[in-house]
Amino acid sequence: MSFSKEAAFDLLRAAHSSGRLAHANLFTGPIGCGKSWLALRLAGLALDCPPDKVLAHPDTHIVQPESKSRRIVIAQIRELEQSVRRKPLVAGTKVALIYDADRMLPQAANAFLKTLEEPPSGSLLLLLSTLPEAMLETVLSRCIETSLHGTAAREASPEEAVLIEALGEALLRPLKPGTGEAFRFTRIVRDMLATLRKKVTAEHDQLLKADVAHYQKTSDADAWLRDREGQMKALSEAAVLRERERILQIITDVLGTALRVQHGYPSPHATIKSLAEKFPVPDLLRRLDALETLRRRLSLGVQEALALESSFLEMIITQKA
Repeated sequence: MSFSKEAAFDLLRAAHSSGRLAHANLFTGPIGCGKSWLALRLAGLALDCPPDKVLAHPDTHIVQPESKSRRIVIAQIRELEQSVRRKPLVAGTKVALIYDADRMLPQAANAFLKTLEEPPSGSLLLLLSTLPEAMLETVLSRCIETSLHGTAAREASPEEAVLIEALGEALLRPLKPGTGEAFRFTRIVRDMLATLRKKVTAEHDQLLKADVAHYQKTSDADAWLRDREGQMKALSEAAVLRERERILQIITDVLGTALRVQHGYPSPHATIKSLAEKFPVPDLLRRLDALETLRRRLSLGVQEALALESSFLEMIITQKA
């Protein structure tokens, strides 16, 4: 059963007031359903502070994907465990917020099992996930899940609309998706990334020109210009990587939402509903695995075009084992 974020908070607040709140909670639901809203308000109750002060509170400890491949690694979990075992600095409780908990590497998730099962006294663990199906069953079984349903449908971004349509063309139109569909989908994604890359580069070039024009009025130091060019190049490259991850996350969200539709969630899009009807759970999970393989290849420095082509081939034409 899923709840609105407000109804879920009322239930959890009552549990907290009566001393029945679980030490390990998992908040799940689609993007925009209010998982973070709920987590911050529940953490505010535990820390006795306003929700907008939670993230800056000295007894709040945050874990989120930070590695090059956007995964939560074991070192982050080890550091979190050490933090929640220490005495609180200000409040009577320590709160751990784990965003995108489905992004934990298996080693990290396994390392966290003991803490989930027996949290340190005076600690509250809050995990958030849009794709709990990708989490280890051993982690899920140690958390109390609160599922949130989506709010009113939001307008899809231009990239979302294009990618949803492209996935429909590749996976739904043909009786048996093949290499042709995979290559067409790859071309669409590559063209989209190229457009975004040009946009990001142009924006950073414009910022650099503005800085140079301003700086040249006061100094002509070449060293500053070289440093600034290096900084802007690094910022531009980081922004391009964020845009690439955003595109991959859209594809992941489409397939993940199709999984949730099979478990009773309302479908936000006709194409996603059709994906849920056509493909059984194992097929959708294998396609999600192909996307994770793509992220790993990219993190290892495999050429982007090659990584996209090989992984989308696996994603589009995956067959039952």
